[in-house]
Amino acid sequence: MTGPMRARGLVRNRSGPWLGVAALLLATPAPALAFVARSGSSVVVSEAIHDDLYAAGGTVTVTAAVQGDVVAAGGTVELEAPAGGVLAAAGTVRLDAPVARSVRAVGGTLLVRSRVGSDAVLSGGTVTIDPAARIGRDLVVGAGNATVSGTVGRNATVAGGDVMLEGPIRGNAELRATRIVLRPGARIGGRLRYSAEQPIEVQPGAQVVGGIERIPVPPRPPSAVAPASPRFWLGGHVAELLALLALGLVVFGVAPGAAATVARQVGERFAGSLLAGFLLLVAALLALFTIVGIPLSVIAMLLYAATLYLGQIFVAAWLGHALLWRVRRRVGRPPAPLWGVVVGTIVLIVLFAIPYAGWALRLAAVLAGFGALWIRVWSAASSRPPTAVGPPTPAA
Repeated sequence: MTGPMRARGLVRNRSGPWLGVAALLLATPAPALAFVARSGSSVVVSEAIHDDLYAAGGTVTVTAAVQGDVVAAGGTVELEAPAGGVLAAAGTVRLDAPVARSVRAVGGTLLVRSRVGSDAVLSGGTVTIDPAARIGRDLVVGAGNATVSGTVGRNATVAGGDVMLEGPIRGNAELRATRIVLRPGARIGGRLRYSAEQPIEVQPGAQVVGGIERIPVPPRPPSAVAPASPRFWLGGHVAELLALLALGLVVFGVAPGAAATVARQVGERFAGSLLAGFLLLVAALLALFTIVGIPLSVIAMLLYAATLYLGQIFVAAWLGHALLWRVRRRVGRPPAPLWGVVVGTIVLIVLFAIPYAGWALRLAAVLAGFGALWIRVWSAASSRPPTAVGPPTPAA
């Protein structure tokens, strides 16, 4: 075998695993890619968009109308202009402009101040439905603290620690909380069913047309170890630390070059990697609900799940390498990659343990690493060399 042909063969062998993974990814049907993508540390969308908008960044602010859906992830997501629909995951989500269809959002703080044409499904630490808000159909809320002051066009289902109602609900309401208060402006047109550790507080002026029914609080199952005990909490984080360390050392030990490339991708294009991870996850979930039962799709979904958790390893490696490089810069010698994995994994687990903010940091690490991995997979597939062919047959 000649030198050029041998080189091409080596390239094909090294890119083979990447191409196999990419083939499985491409075999998973995804929705039509008619959308506009934006990413960066601060994303401001100031021009009208006639398709869907997919955005990720430290802050995402939409100040111009979006005819399609706004799909956004980041530290803060703000909607200041009308949109067709909203799917958002962020530390803070604020909706100050009308949404024609439904809203699906999760975050630390969620605030709805506008009209929502259809349903609203919200989950977070604090969820507030402002008096100016109008939910066209059903409202579903899961929160530590929930305040519903706006109008709900049909039924409301709210679960949380403290639940305050002070707006009209035209249908039925089902509430599950530690404490429930109906303030003077509350008016429930149907029946109220609730489950709480203490009786509901109905203040003067609040109305329930269909009557109130209290559902007994289900007894808590006995447990040998209390989930909130310090020993349980510490043991869980230590177990995850050991698992991530083992996984990271295996990945960087087996494929150090490819793993380091993905880690660099995280550092050089964090916002782009975060957006790619979010888009891929949304596509995977949509595919899961549309092609369940097809064997190849099941394999591809399992691959998605495996690489989703694996993404944290590359973020840990990038973070650990950056920290160690600052320490060893005076020596002028770069740190060993495996030490970067160890230090970065420890730092990540400590960050994940921060109350309230830990889950948002974990989500960002998972999506950024996941996106960076698949960007590299796609790059390897796109740069595949042409198949080697033999020398042309001499003419007779």
